[in-house]
Formats: sequence, C-alpha cells, structure tokens
Amino acid sequence: MLLGIIDFIKPETTNFLVDIIVWFVKITSSVAWGIVLFTVALKLITLPFDIISKISMRKNSLKMEEMRPELEKLQKQYADDKQLYNQKMMALYKKNGYSMFGACLPTILMLVIFMVAISAFNKYSAYQNLTYLYEMSNSYNEVVYEGVEVDESENPYVYKLANGKTTIDINKVLDEMGANDTFVFDIDPVGDATLSTLTVTKGSSENGNYVEYFTENGYVKVKSFYTTNAETGKSKVGTTEFSANLDALLVNDTLVNAQGKKFIEVYDTVEKQTGENAVKFITGIRQEASAKTFRQEKTKFLWVKNIWVADSPTAHPIESDWETFKTKQGLERKKNKDTATSAKLTQEEYSSLIAKLNTEKEEPNGYFILAILTAGISFLMQFVTSKSQKAQMELQTVDGQGAKSQKLMMWMMPIMMAVFAFMYTAAFSIYMILSSAISIVSTLGINWLVDKKFNGKKKKGEKEVVRGRVRDEEPAPVPEKKKKEEEPKQGDFITGPVKQKTHIRGRLK
Repeated sequence: MLLGIIDFIKPETTNFLVDIIVWFVKITSSVAWGIVLFTVALKLITLPFDIISKISMRKNSLKMEEMRPELEKLQKQYADDKQLYNQKMMALYKKNGYSMFGACLPTILMLVIFMVAISAFNKYSAYQNLTYLYEMSNSYNEVVYEGVEVDESENPYVYKLANGKTTIDINKVLDEMGANDTFVFDIDPVGDATLSTLTVTKGSSENGNYVEYFTENGYVKVKSFYTTNAETGKSKVGTTEFSANLDALLVNDTLVNAQGKKFIEVYDTVEKQTGENAVKFITGIRQEASAKTFRQEKTKFLWVKNIWVADSPTAHPIESDWETFKTKQGLERKKNKDTATSAKLTQEEYSSLIAKLNTEKEEPNGYFILAILTAGISFLMQFVTSKSQKAQMELQTVDGQGAKSQKLMMWMMPIMMAVFAFMYTAAFSIYMILSSAISIVSTLGINWLVDKKFNGKKKKGEKEVVRGRVRDEEPAPVPEKKKKEEEPKQGDFITGPVKQKTHIRGRLK
C-alpha cells in the first residue's frame, strides 16, 4: 500500500443506550465493570415493573393453590370437555379474585427491554470494534507523520491538525517561495539540530501541481497536490502522497523496527538500499505500531481475548477475513447509520492494519464457558419460575398440558440463551448472566415476602364466615342442667321415711 495514510473517520454513537454504556466504561476504566454497572442500572430502572409482575404472579399462584381441590374436581368432571372446563375455571377465577392479566403487561415490558438490550449491545460492539480500528489507524499514520513532525509554535508553514495529522499552509509556502522551485525554510530558530530545516520543492505532473516537503532528518517526503482559484489566487491542498526519504533513512538513528534495528542495519548494501525497501521497512514499523495499539486496548476479560467477540473457539480476537469483517461492521454500506462511520476503508488497508496480529488472527477467543454459564443460569431461572408457578402450570388446563409445556421450556430456554451467547459477543453474555442472577435473587426474595404476608393474614384470623359463624371454630358446649335429687323427708322412727305424694290430674293420689 506504499506509504499512504488510512483516512478512517472516528466512529460516533447515535444511540442513547450505547452512550450510557460508553459512559459507564469510561468512569470505571474497565469494559467488564462498565457492563456490570449498565446491567445493574437497567435492572434498577425496570425494578418497579419487575416487582409488580413477580408479586402478581406469586399471589396468583397462592390463590390457585387454594383453589386446587375445586379445580382438581373440575378436571376429573370435565376431562373430556376442555371448553366447558375453561368456562367453569374462569367462573371460579372470578369468584376468588384471580387475575390472569395482572402480570402480562410488566412481562411484555421486560421482554421489550431485553430486545432493546440486545440491539444496544450489538451497536456498541460494532462501535467499539470500529473505535479500536480507528485507534490502530491513527498509530499506523503517526509513523509517517512523525517524519515531518515539527514544532508548530516555531513554524508557520507545517502544522498538526486536531486529529494528529500534519498538513502544510500552502499559501504561506508559495508566497515565501515566489518564483523559486526549491526553497529551504528555517523552522527552528533556537537551534534544534534534528528539525532545523524544511525543504520544499514545487512541481507539476499529470495529476496537477504539487509541493513536496520534508524535514532535514525526516524519513518521509510528503507530496501535496493543490489547486489555485483564478479569481482569488488562493490555493487549496487536495490529495497527499508519501514516499521514503532514502538519504535521511540511511543516517536516521531514531526509526527502528520491532527488532530494534535501523534501516541501514537491515539493508546494509547499496543494492538493497532502495526506495522500495525503504517503503517496506517503514510499512513494517507502521504495522507493528497498529498491532501494539490493539494489544494495549482493554479488550480482554478473564479467559476471553476480545470481549466484543463471542466466547467461542471458532471465533478469534481479530477477524482476518475482510468480507466477514465488512459485513459484521456494516462497512458494505456507504454510511453506517449506527456509528456514523465512512466506509473508506479498503481490504488492502485493513490487511495492513492487522498484518502483525498473527496470534490474534488464529488463537481461539474463548471456550464456550460464558455460553455454558448462560445456559446454566437460564435453567436455574426456569427452575425457580416453575416452582413459583407450579399450581398454574398444573391446573390451568384440564389435561395438565401447562406443566408439560413448563418442563419443555425448562430445557428449551437454556438452549436458546446458549445460542444467543454463541451468536453475540462475550459482553452480551456477561449481561445475560448477571441479569438472570439478579432476577433469580429478586424472585426468591419477592416470593418469600409475599408468602410471609399471605400466611400472616391467615394466622391473624382472616377466616371465611359461613352463616354467621367462623367455619373452623367449634360451637361452645352447652352445659347440661343437673336435676336436684329430692331428699326423702324424714318421719318418726315408727312410721319411717315419708313418701312423696304424686299428683294425678290435680289431685293427690
């Protein structure tokens, strides 16, 4: 790719959830902790709806358990008539204040939030990977710009832009040069020997007029093409090309490759000291700078090499296939609406940026550990849910089909979550694991509180009144009246005890 620069625009977020994730990552200086805080924040936002949903479901479960004897009786009675069973069941629901729709709206809302979270993580993943690429391209370009780097406070001709690139004030240079084709500018009045002069040469080619400039010890020459406005006489810089400054490279002792060797040490014969070899030498240094930048980024999480790639042995920390990378990052489009990134990157440029990342292009990014953890905690979540809603699952259908469906979901949902973990990034897997763990804890806690309150009310005497008496109280025993035994009247010792006289029809017998 010669010595051209990679003009890759810095990606920008256009999604407020992505902005929130970026903010959390910045304040924690850790991608993993940023995701943890984002997950907790999202859970706190949805907590009221989650609590309402779980309380409603648990209350329904307890009410259903109370109705179990009657519903089981209906199941036997209408085993062959599902429609009639449903009618009787609905009537029983109404009688006992059971609401089928109390938990529906919060549950739907939670599902929507889950889908929004998937979208946010996908967009942030694309944004972050493009950001890494942007930082790599900056490091790649800086090696070239370093060759013409000057102190702009001491030099009015060549200066750095805000993005770190170097440009030339073409109008000032042309005014100073006048009719001269070559001019040497003093750019360091304080006597810095490394950057004492700037040499500029005017010329023209089939591509138009140009000025070529380089610093005294700079190892590249920059050729900037320009156009001049006939009315104003002002010139404007257009395209820029770079080439090796072979004379400077032969004596330059600051530019070294990854092995610490200078150009003259690598190409130590006159035949090898050519412009082509110089370009190859500088390009190798640029590729090493790009690779170093990628490795310095905080992409690793425990065993996962790149948190923005799936935790899978079939995935790699860096994507080596251009077509796959282009599709994943949306670069096949003219403009990525999610990241506002121009699709100027070419296959040749991408290949050069990742040229020295041989290990990262081949090693596994992970070992399915997060996918297994995601499936495991999803199974645990389904288990807790099934226990919480056992009565509903067993009694809502005449044939107990709900319980069978619940058992099927207990296995299908973990498999589905594992597929999500495989399809999406390790960062999203961390979100799913942490989110499910929080949900399990909250479900157990809410169930315990609802059960305690429900049982407490029963103990306090909220009992059903039937016919003016409390059903479970036994009627107070009625005391039996004891008859007084009349003691026989005493007579004298001759006549003996006097017998009581009995009345017959009002007269004494």
